[in-house]
Amino acid sequence: MNPSAIIFSVQVNTDPGKIDEILSRATVDVIVKEELRKELSSGRPLKIYLGTDPTGGDLHLGHATIHLKLRDFQELGHKVTLLVGDYTVLVGDHSDKTEERVELKRGEIEENMKTYKEQFGRSVDLTQVAYRYNSEWLAKLSFNEIIELSKIFTLQQMTERDAFQKRVKAGKPVGFDELLYPIMQGYDAYALQTDIQIGGTDQLFNLQAGRKIMDYFKVKPQAIITCPLLVGNDGRKMGKSLKNYISINSSAKDKYFGIMTIVDEIIINYFTLLTRVPMDEIAQMQRSLDENSVNPRDLKMRLAFEITKHFHGVDQAHKAQAEFKKVVQNKELPESMAQMNLSDLLKMTTELEVGEVGKNKYQLLKVIACSQVIPSNAETRRLIEQGGVEINGDRVTDIQHVFEPKKGDIIKVGKKKYIKIISNS
Repeated sequence: MNPSAIIFSVQVNTDPGKIDEILSRATVDVIVKEELRKELSSGRPLKIYLGTDPTGGDLHLGHATIHLKLRDFQELGHKVTLLVGDYTVLVGDHSDKTEERVELKRGEIEENMKTYKEQFGRSVDLTQVAYRYNSEWLAKLSFNEIIELSKIFTLQQMTERDAFQKRVKAGKPVGFDELLYPIMQGYDAYALQTDIQIGGTDQLFNLQAGRKIMDYFKVKPQAIITCPLLVGNDGRKMGKSLKNYISINSSAKDKYFGIMTIVDEIIINYFTLLTRVPMDEIAQMQRSLDENSVNPRDLKMRLAFEITKHFHGVDQAHKAQAEFKKVVQNKELPESMAQMNLSDLLKMTTELEVGEVGKNKYQLLKVIACSQVIPSNAETRRLIEQGGVEINGDRVTDIQHVFEPKKGDIIKVGKKKYIKIISNS
């Protein structure tokens, strides 16, 4: 869906059904729910904010679940602020991290924010978003003020989080600066005088820190909404380190094909978090799955279409779906695929010199690596071992496989990557 096509309310929408859905769909914690319901029913435009530390430019669909929630608030007429943690990023949030974070330079922060905003704008109307940087107030705090803020919390509260406990038990360091992060984020809520803060469930402690600091300054504490963490296509929490994520910046085809690889158990979860298909319709899907009256693949194709449509529009969604039917269901070759000239291959690697394998023969693993269709050799090895690689339709499961590439050869890697050899010279 093109965010520019969204019609935003001039007045605040206080429809009870809309309020019920915004408080229940794709939420885990709503603090304090009945108080927030009254606020949403008052007709007053509320201020809701999302904080982001621009540590990287590539976002995935897990981030989009929160972006969609912000859009829901926009459509009811409420005001969204994107808070850029240009100051907190110097410390780094370790709510769910088991390693220390690498410090970023100012130029890296600004560059990351450029790509972040573009991806953020795939779901949220950027013309209706206010931008703030927390260096505006955090850089001005005196040491005495930081000590006063620190008195609001205890060491036990700061260190009870699971990620810190794991690091302590493993003998890994926990920097004292990391303990200051919740205080910094909590002060953000006070500085913005926000009504609502939103984040993932891993952010709950930091969001509650905002309530404590606002209460300390005798300001009405913000409401809190946490969204569930999206799981990846393998059923584990979506994350870059696990390589199980689908990038917001990926193409329409890659999104569609990527959604089609998710395990059946998370289809309903994805419909709830990543689409705005009505919940009663999703409930019927669940009943159909429970009764085995629907093929999960058919629901998955509907899901892939809905998500692709949201990010790329209906035309691109139709094209991606047609390509999937052609390549996967009908076993035809895709219209476009990576091309490799053998002369380029020769420049990037050397012919194998193993026994009598012969001239012009190459290790399959090296050929795929040179094509760059797969980002890592480890991933390529896994695909070969699991039977996910074919040469001209013949499956290869030996990671040491050697062959002689010829013009016209087609190498299939995984479900959607193809390499075509276009020249012998």
